[in-house]
Amino acid sequence: MSETAAWPPANGLTTKIVPRKDAILTIAYSTAVHAPASLVFDTLLRAKDYRAWNTWVPVAEIQSPGNDLDSTSQERMSIGCSMEFHVIMNADKPNDITKTQLKVVDISTPSAPTSYLTPELLEDPSFTADLSKVYRVSWTGNGGMYGFAPKLERFHEVIVTGENECEVRTWEIMTGMLSRVVKLVMEDTLKGKVALWCEDLKRYCEKQHSGGAAA
Repeated sequence: MSETAAWPPANGLTTKIVPRKDAILTIAYSTAVHAPASLVFDTLLRAKDYRAWNTWVPVAEIQSPGNDLDSTSQERMSIGCSMEFHVIMNADKPNDITKTQLKVVDISTPSAPTSYLTPELLEDPSFTADLSKVYRVSWTGNGGMYGFAPKLERFHEVIVTGENECEVRTWEIMTGMLSRVVKLVMEDTLKGKVALWCEDLKRYCEKQHSGGAAA
């Protein structure tokens, strides 16, 4: 898919684990960022630093390492790692935390592309097909609520659009019985929180980049 194509596509988004036809709740957001794609993606993966920029999820704990078993495995996401997000749904009650269990299923970069998405899936306009221009991470739900949590998958794409310029796209799709309850009760709130996540990321990375350039 061309990075200049309209996104999200008119027929809706899809993921590998939750296909379009099963989607009950879909939340998506995109924004342009005036910072290198590699910096933005590195910020997304550095779970230990979420407190510095992420007001929706100020704590992201890596509870078990994935395939990357080096000394930073508890600080940075890797494929297969299990995470616990401490989510603040009400900014007026910052101590009221919802703990969410997640598992990273894919990390793809221009220098180390993966085959998690099949060629057929990459043809879907949900995704950026040119693997030389996209950094991508996705995670899924990993239990919780006695196994009755909604089935979900969330993607982040950081797409190179120019020198020190990129576009961030994120989308999450839920299905299953409880996703209907989430949609009814929390859809608008979640849409606002996903937008907040992306705008927090944008502000932080642009500040980091401009500070580094000045130095």
